[in-house]
Amino acid sequence: MSQEFGKITSIELNLPEIWQNSLYLTFDIDWAHDEVLNDTIELVQNYEVSATWFMTHETTVLERLKENTKFELGIHPNFNFLLQGNHDAGRTAKDVIQRCLAIVPDATAIRSHSMTQSSGLLEIFKECGLTHDANHFIPQHTGIQLKPWILWNGLVRVPYGW
Repeated sequence: MSQEFGKITSIELNLPEIWQNSLYLTFDIDWAHDEVLNDTIELVQNYEVSATWFMTHETTVLERLKENTKFELGIHPNFNFLLQGNHDAGRTAKDVIQRCLAIVPDATAIRSHSMTQSSGLLEIFKECGLTHDANHFIPQHTGIQLKPWILWNGLVRVPYGW
């Protein structure tokens, strides 16, 4: 069976036949320069595959990403500043998330910068309308099979590896 590329939010646990043989290409844009983003977008578009882009900031390429139906936009909030007592990105975790959602209001997927996570954050993700969390890295050398699962609050957790 050939493998298809999917979007993170297309994963529905009750439909394993859809996600079991799929690959999910994701990008954390991490304040990348627009020239780098455009080059990466071009590369992905040339292969005509789906991808999820986790956004950190406003960029001129945002519209280009939105126009491609094979792409979806998630958010990539950075809680590191908040954890260090710096409130430049927001006074609370919810503020940090809301700043990202202001850039991508329809986002339902999230991967935190530095994979910052906690049970409290997972509750806030759900409160903010996010449905798919991709904060769980599983190194390839572990041999653990990657497969999504559902959390106590209904979020779909999508582990990733390389």
